[in-house]
Amino acid sequence: MGATVEVGWLSLIQPLHGFTFALLHLACMRVIARIAPEGLEGTAQALYGTGVGAVGAALMMSSGALYTELGGAAFWIMSAVCAVALPLILRLARLSPLH
Repeated sequence: MGATVEVGWLSLIQPLHGFTFALLHLACMRVIARIAPEGLEGTAQALYGTGVGAVGAALMMSSGALYTELGGAAFWIMSAVCAVALPLILRLARLSPLH
């Protein structure tokens, strides 16, 4: 997506984003269901939703300025943000009681 801003290509690629987000959400709900103390599952979901919403809102507000300056290349900044999370994910997998 960082290589083009053509609507045709984006319309083919964008469903992948929706699919991967859906998988992330379902995985998070599974983790919450397994590790949240009984009776606090709703609270855990609310905290998850608030965190995802707040970070998403902050990134969304900055994305317009980035797109104005960089066009489609702003995608690479988003990719870098995601890359920062990879070591955290690998560490979480080792610490997870789900194994």
